[in-house]
Amino acid sequence: MTALPNSVPDDEPRPNPSTDAPNTHGDAILVGGDVPIAVWRLDDRDDDPLAPDPGTRLASRLAQRLILVYTQRGDAVVDFDSDPHLQTASANTFRSYLSITDPGDVADLDSLAEPASLVVLRWPPQHAGRTQTSIADLFGACRLIMTADTWAIAAVSSAAPGQPGTTCAEHLGELLPAARAAGLTHILQIVAVTGPGNGDQFLYYATRAEADAARHAWPAGAGAESYHVDLLVFTNRRTAVA
Repeated sequence: MTALPNSVPDDEPRPNPSTDAPNTHGDAILVGGDVPIAVWRLDDRDDDPLAPDPGTRLASRLAQRLILVYTQRGDAVVDFDSDPHLQTASANTFRSYLSITDPGDVADLDSLAEPASLVVLRWPPQHAGRTQTSIADLFGACRLIMTADTWAIAAVSSAAPGQPGTTCAEHLGELLPAARAAGLTHILQIVAVTGPGNGDQFLYYATRAEADAARHAWPAGAGAESYHVDLLVFTNRRTAVA
């Protein structure tokens, strides 16, 4: 699928983690003890008429937004799952892109001209078995790549509330301890959903109930199927941006 080109010109103000993620907690209900929740509602528009699946469209739209929010022109993106949407979004916005499907291949990062500003991994992974060792390996490899200015994002696919399969809470129970053990600090959880609509909406300081509602259904598309993914945002700074 072809992602949309960069929608934020280089000479215009662009979203970034300091403005896209709130820097005060307010009355937000938090996850992980001290982590705010955000809900990104992305409509299902896309420029590829051959890909009608809204789940595919979420991957494409989300890749674009992550690139625009967490990187700048000329930055490097490292992808631990070889996602074609992220690769296309990186190319369209003039970012370097490197795919690493085996955490043991981190030495290949010598091919990057610039330090990585964004590292993305998926859980469950497509290229490794789902074991505690692989979780530790993934986060350990992320930590080796990261500088103080790098963001690591784990894209977690889970069952919707009330549906069979591993829940988001169960995935977090595996992932967060491994991330902490690797020296990463969890600073934000984003619930990204897609469905029919004519515009994107972004809600910060979301409550747990609002996040669960977003995972369960797309509010503007009554009766229409929606898709969701949870994004866990990490830094390697010991003191989180909060």
